[in-house]
Amino acid sequence: MKNIVFAIAIFIMLVSSSVAQNGNLIFDDATIHEIRFDNVDTTTFFLFANKGIYSMCKITIDGTIIDSIGATTKGNISWYHPNNKKPLKIKLNEFVSGKKYDGIKKFYLHNNYQDPSLMRDKLTYDICELMDLHSLRTAFSKVYINNEYWGVYTLVEAKDELYKRDFKDKDAEVYETFDLGSPCVFSQEFFCWGVDNGNPDPTWPRLQLLTDKLANTPVSEYLDTIPSYINITDFFKYQAVNVYLLNLDSYLAYNGNQLYLFDSIVENRFQIIPWDFNASFGLWNTNNVNTQGIIPSLISNKCPFDKIHDIPQLKNTYLDAMCLLNNIYCDTLALSNKITYFYNQIKTAVYEDTRKMPTNSQFDLGVNYGYQFFESFNVPGLKTFVNERWLTIKTDLQSLPYTCAITEIEPDVKTTPLKQFSIEQNYPNPFNPTTTIRYSLPKSTLVTLKIFNLLGQEVQTLVSGYQESGNKSIEFNATDIPAGVYFYRLNAEGIYLTRKLILLK
Repeated sequence: MKNIVFAIAIFIMLVSSSVAQNGNLIFDDATIHEIRFDNVDTTTFFLFANKGIYSMCKITIDGTIIDSIGATTKGNISWYHPNNKKPLKIKLNEFVSGKKYDGIKKFYLHNNYQDPSLMRDKLTYDICELMDLHSLRTAFSKVYINNEYWGVYTLVEAKDELYKRDFKDKDAEVYETFDLGSPCVFSQEFFCWGVDNGNPDPTWPRLQLLTDKLANTPVSEYLDTIPSYINITDFFKYQAVNVYLLNLDSYLAYNGNQLYLFDSIVENRFQIIPWDFNASFGLWNTNNVNTQGIIPSLISNKCPFDKIHDIPQLKNTYLDAMCLLNNIYCDTLALSNKITYFYNQIKTAVYEDTRKMPTNSQFDLGVNYGYQFFESFNVPGLKTFVNERWLTIKTDLQSLPYTCAITEIEPDVKTTPLKQFSIEQNYPNPFNPTTTIRYSLPKSTLVTLKIFNLLGQEVQTLVSGYQESGNKSIEFNATDIPAGVYFYRLNAEGIYLTRKLILLK
């Protein structure tokens, strides 16, 4: 038997050092964490009137004790989880300045309300990260309050930690739509928009200008204008993720969807911040809603998504993202393996969780194959959804017709993609695991190559450094990588190329 492995060996990038990033410990999802809260007055702590008001208590994270931290409940619908299994917001420096753990001052604990699998939230954030969106890091954790087991939660990075990590500015303005879920809404008042972070006064005119440009820029000028105000490619990639995973809670202008737009002063434009995925993977009776099409009617006329009808480049960006999801990140083998991995990781802890909403058998079915009625919804098991959705999207793409490119979409619709990409390796298979990747750079740029396993975990990174435009190459040595299935990604300053390779040893 041959060990067929999808090798991902292509990483050319510009990383001059491998400095550890803050949060690598707490968001390491290779293990289930343990978080303990002590000195908590649960009688007052879970009162609705106290939501958002921090209580002082002691916390122990994977054995490390931190005293005098702030904790409070959070959430809207999820706040009504039975048995007081409320979603939580933790601020380590609320009462004592400078307190942190693993470089992190703030994080959330999501309770996975209404989700019998308890992992829709995490899986979707992981997919957003693989799609190179500005995604929050996540892991699973067992939570104890006053030595009482409170159950399994998803440990989620705070959004302002993401702002600091990706944009070097945790205090910048972030605007959130109220219910309407469309960034084309223009208002002089805070009727349609709220502020999730920062001070709105200095940049409120910038948001007004953005909404005006999105709503009123002529089609003929769209691609020359809009990317200067918002990362429109990331916006369409984000819509592709929500549509592919049938996340009705984040469809444009549907079910009270909230959009988070980060005002990046460094880039001088807004960035979409993915959020709220508890209802993804078809949680809400999606078989009974007209959402099955690859361009669903629910959002096809919602601004600015409606521009795909008039601008071929935006339609291609969206469909290329769908192709990337269908062919790589939501591939039935890759995603089913990842679901199995996390199921085995949290199964014992979930079985012991007496505060969870699903029974143990409902949890098992919610992860695997089949449908079940849960909280009034006809909910597909995760693996059933993955298989059915893969086939639906594949069929829809073929019926357009649309031929999937093997490259990932560009972060900017006006950026020239990598050309003349080729891979040289020794034949016949099994080949010597030393592979030369040749490519042509449209401009002088920094290049990186990364390899991921089927769980989306980074296996290796190669740094090429700053390279002049023209034909270049990088040699990848897979000697230390076990046989198996991998993805590789070439990154040249925001231009990506993602492929699968077969590595035989």
